[in-house]
Amino acid sequence: MLTLTDCLHFSGITEAELSVVAHHEHLPPLVALEKAHAFLQKDWGEPALRQMVLDEVRTALMSQDPERARAMLEQLQRTFADHPGGVDRRLPSPAEGKK
Repeated sequence: MLTLTDCLHFSGITEAELSVVAHHEHLPPLVALEKAHAFLQKDWGEPALRQMVLDEVRTALMSQDPERARAMLEQLQRTFADHPGGVDRRLPSPAEGKK
């Protein structure tokens, strides 16, 4: 039988990233893991993960929770280092900008 830890090793995300996705999306850990693994297979997945962490930073700041904000800023740095690629689907593609 596979454990959550086993699934994490196969997914390409860390336990901290899983925690962010679960909290951000209001999902139980296993469902959040499935969602994170699925969207990281897309070209827009890494930017989406970074945005989720950034959203958690903002939420902590708005909640006046400096400890959580600091932890999420540290997580954001790690997420940028671990997931630097991808295409932000909210931005126009270079081809669209040349029209």
